[in-house]
Amino acid sequence: MSVFTARPVLSEYKSIGDQLRSTRLQKNWSVVDVSNRLKVKPEYVRALEEEDYGLLPGGIYGKIFLKKYVNLLGLDYKNIVKNFIKERRVYQSGDIDVFSKKVIKRHRLVIFPKVFRNGLIVLAIITFFLYLGIYLKKITAAPNLLIIQPAGNLVQKELSMNIVGETEPESEVSINGQVVLIDKSGGFFQTIILKKGVNMIVVKAKKKYSREQTITRQILVE
Repeated sequence: MSVFTARPVLSEYKSIGDQLRSTRLQKNWSVVDVSNRLKVKPEYVRALEEEDYGLLPGGIYGKIFLKKYVNLLGLDYKNIVKNFIKERRVYQSGDIDVFSKKVIKRHRLVIFPKVFRNGLIVLAIITFFLYLGIYLKKITAAPNLLIIQPAGNLVQKELSMNIVGETEPESEVSINGQVVLIDKSGGFFQTIILKKGVNMIVVKAKKKYSREQTITRQILVE
């Protein structure tokens, strides 16, 4: 008759997250209970249990949270880290940071696109204000104004004079305060009556939102 020797049945290997979660549940602790005991955010506790290490602070802080949680549950920190490394087949010389790989991945997927997106937003804002500045400068700039006749100050005997000039088509032109008509090309012509002595001829041109452009002529009538 054969003799059978009883052997312990090896349970299926549990990942580090499963070990943390199952031990917590055995103690009837909620995630919030653990969060309060460790004085860390609840999402960090969930990140450890779900092995989503990209949600944890990078570098040594993730290891500190893991160690505090493992010690709180009464588990063997070194054994858990060792098993985790074997499961992932990740070997590094010296001190091993089990979070480094996922932190780098998170930086690539989250931080770089965010920086790129923010860069585009900043570029769009700069471009917008640049074009806005150019537009405002254009509509507020005084229009060009040229007085063809008289070309300068004059001395004459006649008591009248023809004022001939050019400006931008959308401008409004006035001579000594009186608005004159301009043609489609911006040209204007106006005959004014003079008096004996010095006559001041003030020609102004202005667009709707612009500054005024002013040219003055002095005509002496003998």
